[in-house]
Amino acid sequence: MGSADLQITEVAGYRLAERIGSGGMGDVYKAYNASLNRVAAVKVLHQATHADRFKNEAYIHASIQHPNIACLYEYTTCGDKPCIIMEYIDGESLDVAIQKKGRFSSEETEHMLRQIASALAYLHKKDIMHRDIKPQNFKVQPDGTVKMLDFGIAKHKYSPKFTQLGFVVGTVEYLAPEQFEQKEELKTDVWCLAVMTYEMLTGYMPFEANNPLTLRTKISKGSFTNPRILVPGISEKLSVIIEKGLRVNPANRISAAGIENVLGRNKKQTNVNRLEHVKLPSKKILVPVISCILVILVIFFLANNKNPPTPIQADEIVKEADNKNETGNTKSVLINVPGINNAELITANDDHLQLPYKVTGKEGDKFEFTIRAEGYKDKKVQVVITPRRSSFEYNLEKNNN
Repeated sequence: MGSADLQITEVAGYRLAERIGSGGMGDVYKAYNASLNRVAAVKVLHQATHADRFKNEAYIHASIQHPNIACLYEYTTCGDKPCIIMEYIDGESLDVAIQKKGRFSSEETEHMLRQIASALAYLHKKDIMHRDIKPQNFKVQPDGTVKMLDFGIAKHKYSPKFTQLGFVVGTVEYLAPEQFEQKEELKTDVWCLAVMTYEMLTGYMPFEANNPLTLRTKISKGSFTNPRILVPGISEKLSVIIEKGLRVNPANRISAAGIENVLGRNKKQTNVNRLEHVKLPSKKILVPVISCILVILVIFFLANNKNPPTPIQADEIVKEADNKNETGNTKSVLINVPGINNAELITANDDHLQLPYKVTGKEGDKFEFTIRAEGYKDKKVQVVITPRRSSFEYNLEKNNN
């Protein structure tokens, strides 16, 4: 990265090496401090109107210290630009991992969720809402450690109000019902986590629709397909977390600490402890009893498998999930660049389409576009029609030339 790409090349002794991310408030760079022999991530604010929110992010982040949350090293300024220096996390974003793998097993999901729930419970004990729990804001390190990132819209109970009345912050598919009414609370994060858990386990979003109004209605009603219909082998723990995490009334919703408790239960150890207090019958009695039970179970199994009951609704949902390529149904996805009003989508035929724009096609269809906006660098994107997503949001890199 040269001076032509960025006016700022060093912040508080950290030499900016490469841009690794760009968001609504600032750009994030990988940087190195030779004196400390430390690699860090440096976030530089490029919109002066967000200075107060940026400072609030630093204030909240500085009060946090948890093994599953990226550390904040320093809040400083470079010229007239506020900067946040934080821990650099080497790893893959969770959303990228989900896209690559399709879905995770119950064991893999529990391992990651245990870490995320621990971080979230820690924040909630400090009366901090993250407000943007989604796979893009977590990184999985090579050793399996999960780290929470981005406190850009986090809120403490004493934080000033930045969001204008009538505006909703967050990514729509992960929003909780109460967020549409701007009545968010700590358990709002839990709803988002339950949505993410559903996505990790099934490869699908619990709430999908072709237009925002229908999507909001589904979310408000808490209407979603039982994940065990899509993936029958989901563990009991994760099924409980999804069911209790996606309750419309926050008062009835499980807490982050409650999720920790559910995941912390060791079923094998619990069963062993119970057996220690049970006097087992002698082998002479036990063997014939077990034999009789096995015979009854075999007869029951054979009798019931003649005409296995299959609910029509469940069968239709499974067909929809597994055979969408054969149905010929079309699906629409919304493409948008949040925070930029003059962005447009340019097709291979040189058609210029104003964003946000809705693309329609069959599952698996691929579309290639160029996103262009005045003052920003062109961005080439490929959109794949998938049942997992109803929208794609992109960030553009500012053109400093």
